[in-house]
Amino acid sequence: MKVTGGLIVSLLPALSQCAAIDRRQNGDGPQGGADATQGDLGARPPPRFPFPVIEFPTAKETVVLNETMYIQPGQVFDGQMKRYERAEGSCNEQAEGTDADTVFNLLPGSTIRNVIIGKHQAEGIHALGDAWVENVWWEDVCEDALTSKGLNTQLRVIGGGARNATDKIFQDNSLGGKFNITGFYAETFGTFYQSCGNCLNQAKRNVTIQNVIAINGTRMGIINPNYGDEYRLKDSQIKDLTRMVDKEIGNNVQTVPYTVGTGPDEKYALYNESRDAITAFEGEVLNQYTPEEPYEWLSEFWTGGA
Repeated sequence: MKVTGGLIVSLLPALSQCAAIDRRQNGDGPQGGADATQGDLGARPPPRFPFPVIEFPTAKETVVLNETMYIQPGQVFDGQMKRYERAEGSCNEQAEGTDADTVFNLLPGSTIRNVIIGKHQAEGIHALGDAWVENVWWEDVCEDALTSKGLNTQLRVIGGGARNATDKIFQDNSLGGKFNITGFYAETFGTFYQSCGNCLNQAKRNVTIQNVIAINGTRMGIINPNYGDEYRLKDSQIKDLTRMVDKEIGNNVQTVPYTVGTGPDEKYALYNESRDAITAFEGEVLNQYTPEEPYEWLSEFWTGGA
């Protein structure tokens, strides 16, 4: 059989995903530690923006998209703090959005940074494979801000923020994926992170949340212990939260999961408020990262001169 060049190109994303499965499934850190496979967070150039920041940026320009923008493999899309919205975009909190409803879709190996997502959208961002989300802000979340999809997707969020998420901010629909969320600011939300409880395909998912500030929310997480999910939270500031982490019995038949417990444990909800420095937010940002070489234009978009 003759293999064409076009076929080889089309297979590359799938082959690269499969080649990394073993690496991603190993190395989960212990209780109180981080997920060991997230060590490559320091392999990239240091961020040029501070985090966490508790003031939302003000966009000077709005870009209206007629259809979803795809960020290609290996591409770094820098929005330079423009606001991006969908033409005739509308929020339907009762419906699960598709990839066609998003503002951005991230293909494996892509990066999106310095973007503001406006309120005219049904879905914010879908990551269809490994991706980086840096200094991205959601002004008014509809159903979800950022959804992880695909096989063993590693999704890394650094900085940014979201508000008015009636349902959830981060949704993990990946099959065996890993989420790392660092330096994020959340204000008025239902659930900060949710591992899908009734996807057709289910597997263990892993999330590490660190140095975030979360204000006025229902819960910081929902996980499925029956699939082995692991949830870590550390070095974070919380205020006006109803409860921390709910544990549900997930399923793959698309029925509503039922809750079996809440709070930390020794196997799934791997956090301890005193050991892991989870404190009350009292108006002062602790442990803020300050870049050595910040973007020259940062102060243009924050009235407080972030």
